[in-house]
Amino acid sequence: MPKNSDRKLVIIESPAKAKSLKNYLGKGWDVVASYGHVRDLPLNRIGVNSETLEPTYTVLPQKRAAVAKLRKIASGYKHVYLAADPDREGEAICWHIYKLLLGKGISFKRIRFNSITREAIRAASTAATDIDMDLVDAQQARRVMDRLVGYKISPYLWRTVGKGLSAGRVQTVALRLIVEREQAISSFVPREYWPVTADFSQNEVQFQTKLFKFHGKRSEGDKYSPGNKEKADSILDRIRDAQWNITSVDDKEKTRKPVPPFITSSLQVAASGRLSMPPSVTMRIAQDLYEGFVVDGETTGLITYMRTDSVRIEPVATQECRSFIAEKWGNKKLSPKPRRYRSSGGAQDAHEAIRPTDVKRTPDLMTGILDARHLKLYSLIWNRFVATQMADAVVAETVVLVSGADAIFKAAGQKIKEPGFSIVDPGQLKVNSEIPALVQGPVALDKISAEQKFTKPLPRYSEAALVSEMKKKSIGRPSTYVSIIATLKKRSYVELKDKKLVPTEVGTVTTDLLVRLFPHLFDIGFTARLEELLDLVASGKKSYREAVTQLYTPLAASLEEAMRRLPEIKASMVKETTEKCPVCGKPLLEKMSKFGKFLACSGFPGCTYTRPLEEKEDAVTSDVKCSKCGKDMLLRKGRYGRYLSCSNPSCSHTQPVPVGVPCPVEKCTGELVERKSRKGKLFYSCSRYPDCDFAMWNKPIARECPRCGFPLLEERKKGVFCPSCKKKID
Repeated sequence: MPKNSDRKLVIIESPAKAKSLKNYLGKGWDVVASYGHVRDLPLNRIGVNSETLEPTYTVLPQKRAAVAKLRKIASGYKHVYLAADPDREGEAICWHIYKLLLGKGISFKRIRFNSITREAIRAASTAATDIDMDLVDAQQARRVMDRLVGYKISPYLWRTVGKGLSAGRVQTVALRLIVEREQAISSFVPREYWPVTADFSQNEVQFQTKLFKFHGKRSEGDKYSPGNKEKADSILDRIRDAQWNITSVDDKEKTRKPVPPFITSSLQVAASGRLSMPPSVTMRIAQDLYEGFVVDGETTGLITYMRTDSVRIEPVATQECRSFIAEKWGNKKLSPKPRRYRSSGGAQDAHEAIRPTDVKRTPDLMTGILDARHLKLYSLIWNRFVATQMADAVVAETVVLVSGADAIFKAAGQKIKEPGFSIVDPGQLKVNSEIPALVQGPVALDKISAEQKFTKPLPRYSEAALVSEMKKKSIGRPSTYVSIIATLKKRSYVELKDKKLVPTEVGTVTTDLLVRLFPHLFDIGFTARLEELLDLVASGKKSYREAVTQLYTPLAASLEEAMRRLPEIKASMVKETTEKCPVCGKPLLEKMSKFGKFLACSGFPGCTYTRPLEEKEDAVTSDVKCSKCGKDMLLRKGRYGRYLSCSNPSCSHTQPVPVGVPCPVEKCTGELVERKSRKGKLFYSCSRYPDCDFAMWNKPIARECPRCGFPLLEERKKGVFCPSCKKKID
């Protein structure tokens, strides 16, 4: 194909961005998508030379057609511009495409943009550079490190714990955080304490206080709490009849500054807390906002790149924000000078914080363009960004001390004097309740009491809290947080219970084993130091070989020692029991698999009897008879939830648990049963599936809808509803 010297080709990751770029760049430019990574380490072998530590790449099977198409298209151009995302992963994608197209007589350039807007794309096209090989080496080092750990250690887990498990350089350390938090909760010993509270009144105005000091001492933060009921009663007896006076009324004003703009981790945490969005959903919606929506007839990106750990804001964006604030609310609502934020140590400063691409696109203007979830997340980002350049808030704080006998009680209240930035982002400014106007002088004791309480352990991690902890301890990077949590759930290492991450039995056993055998490799500090090392590679201060060697040396030494101990470790994973096999009478052994502990006949392979360990305790006789042998069915609990299993050891029949509600489909003779989706979510479907495909997420109720006559209702958090007419039923 002859070269087209007049036109330029842009290769971008996502086809969703291609149309926008084509419109922005105009005549003389063509745009094509690579659909993400086109080359990677091989799927079925390690792909890393153990001596040189050099990787071997191959075209991914599912990308061969795309690569062939890219080669054919690119062969018609003299100038090709590589425009993947502006991070290490994107740089590596550009390099892999370059390597695949090399030798075709093509001139390659790299363009980077932090937002998908006309101005940003055109500016990037005129500032094209070469591929940054330091960034590529940093990505390669991370990929090779992860491959070495996964391919060297995962087979060890298969031989000791169970097939299908995996170890990961970052994944296992994240799991360690969850397991150690669970262990701390299990070993936590609650401590009793008795906070003493009192209600006083002055001039018929009542206010509440807490015991602050007793005999001049305080023991629980800013209050005094006796450790048992006897001490609490003793205090109450001694001070109940005392004369009380307000001895101090201290009024202070405190300024509150707005927090920095969002980075990846803080966005995930805020969206989880304020919008109840899991991190994976947050990042998916943020990706949509970044890639763009149709505004005024043109597709444009609404936020800057959402994978970042820098709080830096471009000066132009800062000035546009300040001009918008001055025009909308006046100069008094502006901070005295442009507010700048400093990123934490180790943060990559390749691109900005997450902000709206155009501050004039207010959430109100986006109503009708964005759906509810996209609008909520956009509003969160817009509000946080605008607040950064607004005036400080001023909070008036009043602290009152009431003295009598040997005790001092304390009351504290706050009120917002100047809202400042909180008029835009009120969620940032949380204040205590206001207390009434009081003056020094006598007060009357209306009520005094002590209540028994116990200290509580730290809570389990939510997905957002784990992301925050990983960021704090420098475990992983913004682009990896969501995928790490997804892998932990996919491998059944953790479960979500009440929106908290709880380690499974196999997750706990795997973590304990890996930390015991590879203490250096899965140390939190060592993992953080490797992230710092990758940053040095990205800045050109360390080489690829130095970074990978620093991981491979302790890995090889630990693996050699672990293989030496393999017989001992395998033996420790099997325990003898006193229970006999119901099939052949031989002793049962307690073993571990990727689904948890189970009992297996010691006569294997002659006898293949197995049973999940917990079934003996959890099994309950139901009123359902086995359709195969007529014996009673037992209600059991397995990794996919509840199910019915035949009580006859020689019969293996199982079936879902019925909920006592007939299938509502006309002429269907089935009943609704409990099932679980691939992602572990409980739902209800017809027992005659696949002949009948009726299914529902909410728990069914055997009651006809009084409004429309539908044969069942459903139970939701907000009450009972009809799934047909959607009306709430009293």
